[in-house]
Amino acid sequence: MENIKSIYCDFDGTITKKDAVNTFFEMYASPEWLEYEQLWIDGKITSQENAIAQVALLQNVSQKQLNDYINNIEIDDYFLEFVKFTKNNNIKLTILSDGFDLFIYKTLGRFGIKDIPIYANHLIYKNGSFKIEFPYRNVKCDIGAGMCKCNKIKEEKFCYIGDGTSDLCVAKRAHILFATKNLHKFCKQNEIKHYHFESFRNIIDMLI
Repeated sequence: MENIKSIYCDFDGTITKKDAVNTFFEMYASPEWLEYEQLWIDGKITSQENAIAQVALLQNVSQKQLNDYINNIEIDDYFLEFVKFTKNNNIKLTILSDGFDLFIYKTLGRFGIKDIPIYANHLIYKNGSFKIEFPYRNVKCDIGAGMCKCNKIKEEKFCYIGDGTSDLCVAKRAHILFATKNLHKFCKQNEIKHYHFESFRNIIDMLI
């Protein structure tokens, strides 16, 4: 594959084995979170509106429960090898997520990863309650994301790795696209050129 200098990557469901945000809502939010999720998928509310509504539904989460949850978030078996691969090949790796920065920093920190730029929505936990902020919001975002991924990419040619709805806009712009799960299905249905992957081992093999 051609020489790549910059890779942008989603977090939930891409680096992680499961969507860490949705799994957290399944455990600690009232069932209404699914109704907002469907409204977002159907395009009736924005990602930002969805996140605000869902975070408000989180109930009685203790500090211990939050810590235990984050400490058990699983990442792709080959992601650490992928990080090493990017460093050895002078490829800049950046994480773009419409999820929660708290989950990302603490999860990667468990594996000693502290030098990858991360752009995500800011989740605040204090005295048993949550608040979400959107430091990377763009009012002109085509999909109304809380974290506008397209707005953080300045290169004309870049590689993107993703799995779902929050990746649809940026996937159309990527020079090289690696897609899995729902993003893979979307690309197939809309004839968007991409490379399908099941793990980061596949991506490494295709980049060599």
